[in-house]
Amino acid sequence: MFFRRKHAFIRPSPFFLKAAIYTFAIAAIGFGLGHYLALPLLIEWVHWGLMSLLFVAGALSLVDLISVNAQAKVECERIVAGSVSVSRWFDVQVRVHHHFTRPKIIWLFDDIDARVDYQHLPLAVTLFPNRFSQATFRLRAKERGVLDLAAFSVRTPSPLNFWQREYKCPVQSSIKVYPDFSAMTAYSILATDNHFSQLGIKRRPRRGEGLEFNQLRDYRIGDSLRQIDWNATSRRNKLISREYQDERDQQIVFLVDSGRRMRAKDDELNHFDHALHATLMVSYIALRQGDSVGVLSFGGDSRWLAPQKGPANMKVILNGLFDLHTSNNAPDYVSAAESLIQLQPKRSLVIFVTNTRDEDVDEVVMAVELLRKKHLVLVANIRELIVERMLELPIDSIKHALSYAAANHYLNSRREAQRKTLAKGVFSIDCLAKELPARVTNSYLEIKRAGVL
Repeated sequence: MFFRRKHAFIRPSPFFLKAAIYTFAIAAIGFGLGHYLALPLLIEWVHWGLMSLLFVAGALSLVDLISVNAQAKVECERIVAGSVSVSRWFDVQVRVHHHFTRPKIIWLFDDIDARVDYQHLPLAVTLFPNRFSQATFRLRAKERGVLDLAAFSVRTPSPLNFWQREYKCPVQSSIKVYPDFSAMTAYSILATDNHFSQLGIKRRPRRGEGLEFNQLRDYRIGDSLRQIDWNATSRRNKLISREYQDERDQQIVFLVDSGRRMRAKDDELNHFDHALHATLMVSYIALRQGDSVGVLSFGGDSRWLAPQKGPANMKVILNGLFDLHTSNNAPDYVSAAESLIQLQPKRSLVIFVTNTRDEDVDEVVMAVELLRKKHLVLVANIRELIVERMLELPIDSIKHALSYAAANHYLNSRREAQRKTLAKGVFSIDCLAKELPARVTNSYLEIKRAGVL
């Protein structure tokens, strides 16, 4: 039984339904015993008792129904952060304002969709007179982008608990779901102690071999002779060395594939999300080192973020990419390369992130040929984990043997494509998706230190 009044639904409570079931069960047992034992007086008592109970219950439930309709609605307030990380649990606090004069328990459920996991819902909130109540539940967004939370579903019991009134409490909340930048937070903490290895980033020790002069200092054992500043040495009567740092103000541009191949998944995240993590990691490091960073996506929604320098540009990159998703389109590598050449005429390090197949090799080579005329190119090609797992399976049947041979052939083709790329003077990475952030970061640092840009 359901009633609808002014966008509210009224339904029998579990207590009311259980009481009705028990009453009719007892009446059925009484009637059965009366007929079985041939006791007409028992049958008459059960009959009149049931009729009296139904009359009283009906009158009380009618009064209770009128009372629940007259109750004022509660008002809800949602308190939540404006931005969160994908796949990370976050707390949502709900504050309930009401006008009840007696303690009452209500139930709340946030209207969420399949893109969100939840804990501690529905909420049982106890309301006390003359004060608001608070409760907390947890959500976890499974996709990046804008998460809109529109309303709470509120269920309040009637005074006698015969009925429940359910209605919507509109509360608009918009949350930006960013890529998981916990790795960048870890980097900012670890970088102070140069603990890059904990993030999978390898830094080769080197002293005074950068491209940009930093300062003069006392000579140290191990400094090369070309580091010695002889004029300063003659003035101070002791050996003085020049110290250099990696060249600053270089241009780094990411060319990121957002086509259908990047939808592949090896774990909870697809390859495109891993590519975004690598982009954010290198961007964070590069911006802190004084380089400019830009991003161009292709294969789906084409977005261009022109290179800018300074740590503040990290927010620009995050806001420009957090709601970018893959498409079902096939990527046009040559067209993407032509677009980048027009948008970025200044020589830059182009980090080309994609996931290719055998049939893409020729087009990728053409795109790289176009890019290397003006830019230094690093191709980061994502390899799918399932191929390596096929090589680990025991060969105990013709089917497994064919799978093993096919996986070997595929990997050999990728190695050949990588060899062609390297032969053209292009840096190349072929790795699993989970290895991508550390591998791209290491390659960026090595290229920067080598001074080839």
